[in-house]
Amino acid sequence: LTVPLYRVGVTTNRYLVQWKNAYVVDYQKNTSVALMLHGSWHDADNDFGRSFYDVVQKNGYAQLMYESDLTDAHNLAAGLSLNHDLYDEASSLYLNPQELDRETSSGGYLQYTYKLKKKLTAMLGGRWDYSSRYGGFFTPRVHLRYSPTDKLTLRTSAGKGRRTPHALAEHSQMMASGRTFYFAERLKQEEAWNVGVSAHLLLPVHKRDLEVNAEYYYTDFQNVLVVNVDGARGAHTVSFENLDGSSYSHTVQVDVTYPFAGRWEVMVAGRFNDVRTTYDGELRIQPFSPRMKGLLTLSYKTNLDIWRFDVTGQLNGKGKRYDQTDYPTYFQLQAQVSREFRYFTLYAGGENLTAYRMDEPILH
Repeated sequence: LTVPLYRVGVTTNRYLVQWKNAYVVDYQKNTSVALMLHGSWHDADNDFGRSFYDVVQKNGYAQLMYESDLTDAHNLAAGLSLNHDLYDEASSLYLNPQELDRETSSGGYLQYTYKLKKKLTAMLGGRWDYSSRYGGFFTPRVHLRYSPTDKLTLRTSAGKGRRTPHALAEHSQMMASGRTFYFAERLKQEEAWNVGVSAHLLLPVHKRDLEVNAEYYYTDFQNVLVVNVDGARGAHTVSFENLDGSSYSHTVQVDVTYPFAGRWEVMVAGRFNDVRTTYDGELRIQPFSPRMKGLLTLSYKTNLDIWRFDVTGQLNGKGKRYDQTDYPTYFQLQAQVSREFRYFTLYAGGENLTAYRMDEPILH
C-alpha cells in the first residue's frame, strides 16, 4: 500500500482595476467632488493533505465624495458608498455555503472638522450603512488633536467599528492541523467600541531632538469571531463561534527614537498587551498574544542615503498556548542591508538570526 505524501499548496491569483476622478468646484474654498470605482477578482486555492478550501471573491466598490471648507476653521465632508461581495466556495469541511454567499452594503457618511490655527483640530463624524445580511447600523467616531507647542502633540479618539467575518478564509492555515471543524449556525457581524489617547514629544538633547511617543488603546468587543481550539467539544477540534461573554484588549506602547553620531539612529520600544476573550463561559487570556514585547533597532545611513544598515532585536514575552499552558519568553534578531539606485532599491537581510525554535511546537 502506497501512502501519498502530505502536501500543502496555497495558490492565489488576484486581479484588480480601479478608477479615480475628481472635479474642483471652488479652488478658494477647496470644494471638490470625487468618484472612486474599484473592482477585484480574488481566487485562492488551499490544499492541506486531503483537505481543501477554494474560494473566489468578486468585489465591486463605488464611492462618491464631497468636501468643502465652509470657512478657514470649518470643513465639511460627505459621501455615499456601495460595496458588493460575491463568494464562490468549495471545501472538504462542513460549511453552509449560504453563510458566505453574497453581501451588498450601501451607506453614507457625514464628517465635520474644526481647526483652530495649528493648535487644535476636532473631527466629529458618523456613517449609516445597510447590509443585505445584517440590516442597518450606525457607526460614530470622534478625533481630537491638540498641540500647545511645536514640541508636544496630544491626540485622542473614540468610535465604533463593524466587520464581516469569514472563518475559513481568515484561518485556513488551521486546516493543516488535522482537527475537526465546527461552525456556528450563523456567524454575526463583528462589532466593537474603541478609544485611545496618544502623545508625541520632542526633547532637545545635545542639539538633536529625542522623539518620544506614548499611546494607550482600549477595545471592547460586543461581538467577535471566537476561534475556540481544544474547547468544550473536545481535544483536536476547532470551533468558530460568536462571542458569548466579554472580550477586550488593553494596549500600552512607548517608543523613543534618537539620532546620534551623525548618521546613526537608535529606537527603543516597549509594549504591554492584555487581550482576553470568553471561551466556553470562562474569560481567558487570548492564546499566542504575549503580554510584553520589547524592540531595539539600530540604523545607519551613508551619504545621500545610498546605503542603509538596520539591525533589530525583538524580545517577545511569555504567553498562553491553546491549552492555557505558558510558552517562555524568547529573543529574535533581524538584519537588513539596502542599496538605493535611481529607479529601484535592492536589499538583503535575514530574520530570526538567533535561530530560535520552540521546544515542542506540536503537542500530541
